[in-house]
Amino acid sequence: MASSTLVDHRLTLPNERSATQAGVAADILKQFLSEHPDSSDATVRLVADTADTTVKIPGEALTLLADVLAQIANGNAVTIAPVHAELTTQQAADLLGVSRPYLVKLLEERKIPHRRVGNRRRVMLTDLVAYKRIDDAERLAIADELTAEAQRLGLYT
Repeated sequence: MASSTLVDHRLTLPNERSATQAGVAADILKQFLSEHPDSSDATVRLVADTADTTVKIPGEALTLLADVLAQIANGNAVTIAPVHAELTTQQAADLLGVSRPYLVKLLEERKIPHRRVGNRRRVMLTDLVAYKRIDDAERLAIADELTAEAQRLGLYT
């Protein structure tokens, strides 16, 4: 998968109509999933002007679709990558929402595992996600500590 583009720089933000439709679809799908939590899959009917077909979709894919629709409803563009994907430094930086030089610094500090291919660095998506989970947890812990300190000092109620 290393040869295919994971972050499409031609992505555009959804327009208002698409965002509204996605919001309605996300709500319906989330409602269905909450009412049928034990369903391992579901049959979905697709209807177009000239066609009508049904398809069986795994429950995991329905949950992912609900998340994608919710992001589109919020006006966000979405990209999907397989977990075994190997990323370039630019793709990894884009997924973390940081600059490429900052990501390279993290790689050089060995905070994120990587390998070299010639003079290029490659990062496994699984390693990037693991780093992000740890980093997010540390940020949340720091925010909790700051909130507790502010409450102790009477600055925050």
